Amino acid sequence: MVRVLLLLGVAAALIIFIRWLFRHPPKVYWQWIMILIAVGLLLMFATGRAHWLTAVFAALLPFMRTILSLLSGVPLLKRVLAKIGAAQSEAEPSGGQTSSVQSRYIRMSLAHDSGDINGEVLEGQFKGRTLGQLNLEELLQLLRECQDDEESVALLQAYLDRVYEDKWRQQAGAHGKQQASSGSGEVSREEALQILGLSSDASKEEIIEAHRRLMQKLHPDRGGSAYLAAKINLAKETLLAK
Repeated sequence: MVRVLLLLGVAAALIIFIRWLFRHPPKVYWQWIMILIAVGLLLMFATGRAHWLTAVFAALLPFMRTILSLLSGVPLLKRVLAKIGAAQSEAEPSGGQTSSVQSRYIRMSLAHDSGDINGEVLEGQFKGRTLGQLNLEELLQLLRECQDDEESVALLQAYLDRVYEDKWRQQAGAHGKQQASSGSGEVSREEALQILGLSSDASKEEIIEAHRRLMQKLHPDRGGSAYLAAKINLAKETLLAK
């Protein structure tokens, strides 16, 4: 009886932990999952129960290339491999360059080195706070607030897609539908320089290099945003045309 109650208590604690974990961005719960896996492996090695893992790995080693080629068709793994490939293809660090895209409600910042995006809320009840300081419920509330500005909606959806992947759309309902804005139109030279994170005297080579780095991080095929990719392309075209 005591063992049954103990198992029920562990199961209840595990369910509560999982529900708490999945309220956070994917980056956070993947970190926790890796920590739990590492702890589990350490316990297995410490108790002498990990010998079968070595045997399984040795048996699968000759077929590893075939297994990886089959798994590469899985969407999630394709996205992970694409990000790894983008990181490996970078030549030199960009020296901490950042870009910015601004709408009525949001000023979005893009880090060239890491590909991380964040933003400051410029209007509404969350004014002055960063997107990273808001939880999912607050971000969705902000999304409802800025429905009258297409650019702000597109920027916020790009952030939600980057941080929460597809999880947020189910909770957002009608507000989670993709907006028509594609980032097309016109931008001034000053806006284009901000988007690519360049100074006013940037050379043609620097423009092309900044565009390449950002597209490596934010291309839709690599887990990025179609809207931001269109903005980056437009900024490059604007600067090279002048």
